Amino acid sequence: MPGREGVTCLRVSMSTPPDCLLLEGCDFDRFPAGGQLAVARQLMAAFGPRLALVGISTDGTPVGRWVEREIDGRRFRFFATGRRAVGAGKPRVPARLSRHLGLLRHREAILSLGVRAAFTQAPEDLLAVAGWGFERLCYCFPGTENPLASARYAWARPLAAVHDRLLLRALRRADAVLASADDEAVDALVARTGGKLPRSRVHSLPSHYDERVFFPIPCAEARERIGGEAGSPLVVSVGRLNRVKGWDLVLAAFARLRADRPGARLRFVGDGEDRPEVEAAARDLGVADRVSVTGFLTPSAVALNVNAADVVVVGSHREGWSVAMLEALGCGKPLVTTAVSGARALVRPGRNGFVVDGRDPAELARALGRALSLDPAAAARESLEVARRYALAELPGRLATAWPGLA
Repeated sequence: MPGREGVTCLRVSMSTPPDCLLLEGCDFDRFPAGGQLAVARQLMAAFGPRLALVGISTDGTPVGRWVEREIDGRRFRFFATGRRAVGAGKPRVPARLSRHLGLLRHREAILSLGVRAAFTQAPEDLLAVAGWGFERLCYCFPGTENPLASARYAWARPLAAVHDRLLLRALRRADAVLASADDEAVDALVARTGGKLPRSRVHSLPSHYDERVFFPIPCAEARERIGGEAGSPLVVSVGRLNRVKGWDLVLAAFARLRADRPGARLRFVGDGEDRPEVEAAARDLGVADRVSVTGFLTPSAVALNVNAADVVVVGSHREGWSVAMLEALGCGKPLVTTAVSGARALVRPGRNGFVVDGRDPAELARALGRALSLDPAAAARESLEVARRYALAELPGRLATAWPGLA
């Protein structure tokens, strides 16, 4: 059964049984874009068909049964718990809820594969499968904040405390608890639980990036390939377009930056439910002619856009250990970011970028201006030196140490 380019569904015929279920509310190809999808794809690259994928369908992949699916030239067992349309905007029923219910609905079919280990970064997935009797179960916090505390659905926010209680109960079934966050963020998580989640149980697992995709390309070459203007400063922001990612701060800062650098351009690499708001805000700020949104792109196309940038900016309210930041560093780019988890470990102020405390657009604009004035070659050396520590090649050893289930 054909899918998108590079993705093919076949009959289940693989002879070697997988070792572990990888559960994630994505299609394991390109939707929804973001750090969790990036980490899932990194695990797929590192462990291959030892993983059986339990995700969602965004094409003709059947729902509710195991199939064999070819992704990036490798074959995986794949189970879709539901179907979502790419780029459909904010769904009427929250995607997390649909995913949770889909897992419960298809429990017997999923378990029929006979795999007794599971790994997930999604709290809604852990809540569904914690009682399924897995011999080995690993949960990795993609970020340490409560996802309902700033939910897109106003009715969900009062349920944040209930969510924490249910998640803590589910974590008792996990034999490993990891967090893609720095120690400060993990300490805050433990404090939020009142110590019910002991600090000794949570192991920090930094995010990684795929150095085979994100590596330096000459800026002029990348700029030509994406059709960008030669010679004009290009600021790039990578990620899903929603409020948590701070696109409003980035836009406001860019409007101020143009006072000193009128030729500058801003490119949002990604898409999301807030795209109409982003485009409207750019018009209101009078910068719509200098702002573009790419839509969802393949990883290689994202890497090309990052390489075309003079500086990469992150305006997030919160992050785990940001994959997008690592990918920018892997391309040798200077980085300007808010003080999210991991930022101070990745950015060497004045050498490969700047970390901005607070959410003042004027301060972020000044940091962008200073980053644009850095020596590109020197900044690239600093960024690449930091990035090497988090290359994909380092992931299997780190994960096996934290969770022998995938040793």
